[in-house]
Amino acid sequence: MAVVGTPTNTAAKNLAVFIDADNLNDPTALDHVLLALRSLADRITYRRAYGRPESLKSIHAVLWRHGVRPVANLIVDKTTTDSALVIDAVEAVCANDIDIVAICSGDADFVPLAIWLREKGCKVLCYSLANKIFANPDSFYDDVVLLDVVEAQGDATSAAPLPQPPQPPIVRESVVQMPEPSVASPMPAAKAANPPKVAATPVSGPSIKKILSILPELKDKKPLHLSQIAQRLRDGGVLAPKARPILLFRRHPAQFELKPEHQPNTVRYRG
Repeated sequence: MAVVGTPTNTAAKNLAVFIDADNLNDPTALDHVLLALRSLADRITYRRAYGRPESLKSIHAVLWRHGVRPVANLIVDKTTTDSALVIDAVEAVCANDIDIVAICSGDADFVPLAIWLREKGCKVLCYSLANKIFANPDSFYDDVVLLDVVEAQGDATSAAPLPQPPQPPIVRESVVQMPEPSVASPMPAAKAANPPKVAATPVSGPSIKKILSILPELKDKKPLHLSQIAQRLRDGGVLAPKARPILLFRRHPAQFELKPEHQPNTVRYRG
């Protein structure tokens, strides 16, 4: 089953997920993300959510369902969500063999953390509501998955309480111009009454014909180094100025092969 937010197949052993509940506090979207993360590694070592008590309360059923540990803000004038999340993420990576770190927030305050994690060899993913993401997140994360929650149509009385909703939600997902797209399927809902629908739709992109017209040498089916073709793709108008070309080719896995798997630097046209 295809899972939302699954950028590529991975052989990762341990994954840690840290949730900024003050930023990503829609229960349906969060449930969708936590279900998707199960397929990215053999084990999810850390599952924690940080935020104000009212933010954590709005998603408490989802946290309980997925075994996520809530961490409430300290009672001070200034919010402590970001600091607590950053400290725990750094401690987790230093004390454990973590391969992937998922940060569920569109807050730019976590950019220094994302950079540090990548320098430590972790693959860093960002999950955010589409209307809460900062500019140019693809410059700092390995993958960015944006979620749109679409309200369901139907009789509100037909819904059942958690943890057994009557119908699965549909999550609309889009991937920022980054290394790889997220392919998704409908996931079970996390809301108690008339769960919203989430539709999974990848970001539209250029056709294979357009890519080959810019890079005709790909037709020879020989590997090309990504650094040598990135500017040509930008000049051709199919790649954003600060984006990397990996995502462009991973939208068409049947036609393009990227090597090596974890940190690709070449692409080959399969034909």
